[in-house]
Formats: sequence, C-alpha cells, structure tokens
Amino acid sequence: MALYSYEIGTTSSTTNVESLTVPVNPPRGEYVPWSRTYDRGDALVGADGYPVARWKFDVLTQAQLGQLRTSSGVSGKSGACYIVTRTDAGTFSKFSCVLVWPDDQMARRAFNGRYLDLVFEFRKLVLIPPP
Repeated sequence: MALYSYEIGTTSSTTNVESLTVPVNPPRGEYVPWSRTYDRGDALVGADGYPVARWKFDVLTQAQLGQLRTSSGVSGKSGACYIVTRTDAGTFSKFSCVLVWPDDQMARRAFNGRYLDLVFEFRKLVLIPPP
C-alpha cells in the first residue's frame, strides 16, 4: 500500500510512483504557487506566473529512472504530463504540467547504476479539479 499520494502519468489517469511496475520511493516534494518573484518599487516583493513543483529524490536506480521516463511519457528534455503532488496547503492535488528533466543527471550518476540527489521540475501547473 502506498504511503504517499505522489502520482505521474501521460493522461489524467495517473499512477502512484510507489505502485509503478518498477516502484519508486516517494520524493520530497516542493510546491511554489508562482514561478517568479521580483522586487517592486515600494520595497515589497511581487510574484506571478504558474505554480511550480519539484520532486527531489535522494537515490534512484537506472530502472527507476527509466520507469519515471516511461510513466511520464517525456522522452526528451521536457514535455507535457500529469502529476499528483503535495501543495503548499499540505494536501495532494492533480495537475497538468510540463516536466523538465534534471540538467545534471549524468553528473549525479554514482555507483551501480544509481543516481544521487536528482531534482525533477514540473512547470506550468494547471489544477485538474476533482470529479
């Protein structure tokens, strides 16, 4: 049974990462309700843009990495997919988004086909309302 509700898929019918054919440990999720911040003229800080989520994995095997690539349907550097991730309210919600694969993936390759400290960024999060 899955402990967390992190899910990924090519359609809005997503699958829990812990229940994939090659199970993946749940990530440490980060959610930011805007994509950019800027200093305003009145000394306040403004923020706008789509929400962004990041999934941080301490360790992924080559097989788990391949499973995430297959399950997301994103074979290139970036592409559209669907996720369920924890929001800043502490609840899990479903989004359509753009997944950006880590730039430093090969630099994070360690021993025995393992990758350390990979961060996947999900941009342009658009909430999919529950049925």
